[in-house]
This record gives sequence, structure tokens and C-alpha cells, in this order.
Amino acid sequence: MCDLQMQREAATIPSGAILRFDVCVVGGGPAGLTVAEDLAAKGWDVGLFESGGAAPERASKQLSRGVHRGLPYFRLDLARSRALGGSSWMWLGETAYWSLDGGLRSRPLDRLDFEPRAHVPLSGWPVAYEEIQPWMRRAFERAGLDFDVLSEPPAGGLPLDGSVVETCASQFAEHDVFRRRIPGLAARSNVEIVTHATVVEIEADREGSAVQRLRLATGPGTWFAVEARQFVIAGGGIENARILLASPLGRPGAAANRFDQLGRHFMEHLHVESGYFEPAAGIAVEQLFARYRVRLAARQKEIWALRIADGVQRENGLLNTVTEFYPRPRLFHARGVRSLAELAWGVRHRSAPEDVGHHVLNIARQPRAAASAAYRAARGTRRQAPELATLVMTAEQAPNPASRVTVARKRDRFGIPLARLEWSLSPLDYRSIRGTQEIIDAQFRAEKLGHIQEFWGETSPTPRIHGCWHHIGTTRMSADPRSGVVDPDCRVHGLPNLWMAGSSTMPTAGAVTVTLTAVALAMRLAARLDQVLR
Repeated sequence: MCDLQMQREAATIPSGAILRFDVCVVGGGPAGLTVAEDLAAKGWDVGLFESGGAAPERASKQLSRGVHRGLPYFRLDLARSRALGGSSWMWLGETAYWSLDGGLRSRPLDRLDFEPRAHVPLSGWPVAYEEIQPWMRRAFERAGLDFDVLSEPPAGGLPLDGSVVETCASQFAEHDVFRRRIPGLAARSNVEIVTHATVVEIEADREGSAVQRLRLATGPGTWFAVEARQFVIAGGGIENARILLASPLGRPGAAANRFDQLGRHFMEHLHVESGYFEPAAGIAVEQLFARYRVRLAARQKEIWALRIADGVQRENGLLNTVTEFYPRPRLFHARGVRSLAELAWGVRHRSAPEDVGHHVLNIARQPRAAASAAYRAARGTRRQAPELATLVMTAEQAPNPASRVTVARKRDRFGIPLARLEWSLSPLDYRSIRGTQEIIDAQFRAEKLGHIQEFWGETSPTPRIHGCWHHIGTTRMSADPRSGVVDPDCRVHGLPNLWMAGSSTMPTAGAVTVTLTAVALAMRLAARLDQVLR
């Protein structure tokens, strides 16, 4: 963690002061830190402004409050982190799924993720896979991961037809892999890191054709300004849109939102436990999926999953999805038990499911099973004698203009409108989950390994789709400003000195965590900015 003495507190800056830099970066998460570090190494004067402190704290978390409508979602202050290090404070911790201490789980995006797909509206990136790949390699190296190992299907997976269902691997970076770079960045003479500085407005020049300065609050009624040659907003998928929408530049028809694209196409990774694998006679679930649990490979923590091959996805009109298997005793698949787990999850994450009454009814119909499962889970015996394996699916969400971030009437303590999230899925998202299960089931049956029970849509209530705290797409990249917010270089269409960094620029989401993709895009953005500044 960064030493508090190595950066400046916004409260020490006199109200009304103006700071000047070559580049102003807003947001101290992995993307913002990467842009600042790479530009500082080129000799440019960089100001990095973070709304939170050196670590997460209650006062900063309150600034992440918001309103959500549509599909049930997490409370927004629980799904975001304001602190130097950004989302790294929220990476996977110790979990019952795998015996590991967590970290950043990553694998590269697939080539398919960059390509237009006839069955996926608005798919296809305006830059080719080959152009992004070198930056992705550098991002993985910076995180201490092996890009080459993760780019190819590993050998020794399940005996399935690899041309239909292939095995893919993910590795885990350390929790602090980006935070431990902060002291070196802060020690540079051409870098100033300012914490507890919250952007309240992006101010344009008189013509409205470029950004003149940012106004940042240090407390109610106190603020300072930052002027720079170039400005980079790296506040995260929700906050990037909110910062612009709360400024005159982001109003519909204004320079940053001429075609009402700002905030649209919000995407998440769809996490759902749907269906379970019933093994054939004589096959032990734990042994069958042993290599799909966490293991040490090349000094890294590695885990395997299944995905449908690219050609089969196209042929069947599916979205990219990774599927894992969690061995469990049969008891934990009773409907009353699953409903109890769903309600407990909702209480823990303060996000109620859509059909609470039906869950309560399922529990009432199987009270003994629910009580027994609760007792066994509390006693730590949940993993004893696994007979089945839950399908744990993480799926791509199709771009959807109706899924969006806007601003609410409520305001935070600085008077900025809160973010309003309207998360919406399309029929393709639901159909793809079921279609992926059916293809995997056919492969298991063909190899006489077993089969899948209770496909998506066959149980009541239908298993809930969760998000993963991956906020993607609200300032999406496009060649045409009519279908996006930033150009292929991540510069806001029509504004020569305003850039967006992070997962908000991704046109499609893939089926893997987005941090290292965001870092790769940030490295590419920094290289482009270096050219522009020169």
C-alpha cells in the first residue's frame, strides 16, 4: 500500500487554486495508474487525481452510492471501490469454489471477441485482435502472468471433442500487483498524486470544442481546478459515464454525447449456477474434475474451464461463456436448499432476488433438507462426499443500448448527481446460457461420462443471474460516433484532448475478467498520447 506521505491530500490545496500539467489523469485504479506510469516514464508532467484515499474508507464509499433499476443488481457502493488501486481492493478473496487465496483471475480475450458476429448486434471492435495482442502481452507481463501459456488450450483436459468444446486456463495475479507500483510512481519528480479529489465538472473552452480544465472538490464549497494539455478519465465503467453525464459536455447533443451514446451498452459478465452434472455409473465427480480445480503451474495459481469453440459459437448463435464445475453433495441441489442459498446471498449482498415468495415456498416444501444443508454449510462439511457437480457459468453479455448508466435526481455531498444504473439483458443472453449447456451435455453423453440435469429455464424460480462487479461498455469504442463514444484510440469523438481509459471503452465484454484488457488498452492509450504530446 502506498505510504500516505508519498502523495498530496486535496485538502492541502488552497480553494480556487489552479494546477497545471501536461496530462491530467482522473482515477487511481489499474488503468489510471498505468497511463500515469507510462507517460511519466516518457518525461511528461502528470497529475493523478483519486477521489478516495490510500485504501478504501467509509467516507469515500458513500460517494459511490447510486440508484439501480431493471434487473436486480448489487448496491453500487458495494460494487465499486474509491481508493488508490481501484478495483484491485475487490478482487476475489478466499473462496469455497477453489482452495486458493484469490487475486486477479485472468486470461486474454479470445480472437472471436474482436470479430463481428452476425448473431451479436454491435459486435466487432474497430481495432483488430493483432493490434491489441502486443499490448495484452505487456499487460500480462506487468501482472506477472504468462501470456503464452494462457493463449493456447492446455493439454490433458476432459476427453471431449476439442473442436466443439475446448479447455481454457486462467491464472491469478497477486492482489497488490498494481498497488505496489504506486510508491515508485509517487516518488517521481514529474508526478503529483492527489487523493480525496473528486471531479465535479469538466469545463469546455468557449467554443465547446475542447476541454479547458477540470473542477475538483475538496469539501462542500471548496474546490480547485486542473488545467492540462490532455485529460484522461479512468474512473471505472460506471463513473466514467457519470462524470461526463454530470457535465455540460455530456448532455445529449453536446460535444461528448452528440448521438446519445454516452452511458449506453452497459455490460456485465453474467454469473449463474444453472444445472448440475450427473456422472455415469462408476465415475467419481471429484476425480473427473480434479484438473479443473486450482493447481500450481509454472509457479502460478491456475484453474481450467470449458468453453464452446469459436466456430460452434457462430454456428449455434451463442455468446462466449466459460463453464466450471463445483463438486457438491446431492443435498445441495434440492430446490429448497438452493432457494435458501439464494435468499442468504441476497441478504449478504443487499440485493433481493425477483421472486422471493417462490423461494420461500420452495424452502417450506423441503424444510428438513434446507435445515440440514444450512447446518452442514455452517459446520464446514459442505464439500464432503460430492456426488454431483454444479455448472458455474460466466457468460458474455451482448451489447444492448437499453442497458445503460444515466444520472439520478439524488446528489452526493458535492452536489453531483448519483449514477443511475438500468441493467437490462436481451433474449440472446438467456438463449446462449441454455444453448451452451446443451452442447456441453451432448459432449458428456457422447463420451459416456454422464449428463446435465435441470437446464436453464427448467426450474422455478429460474436461477438468478448475478453480475461480477465488471462494469463494461458505457463509453464504448467505435469508428463511427453514431454507435459509440470514443474513437479507436480511446479519444472522445469530437474532443481533441479528452480520452477515456478502462473497461468502459470495450465494445464487447468477452467471458473473462476485464482488468488486464483495460491495462492493455491503457498502455496503448499512453503510447498514443505520447505521440500527440510530441
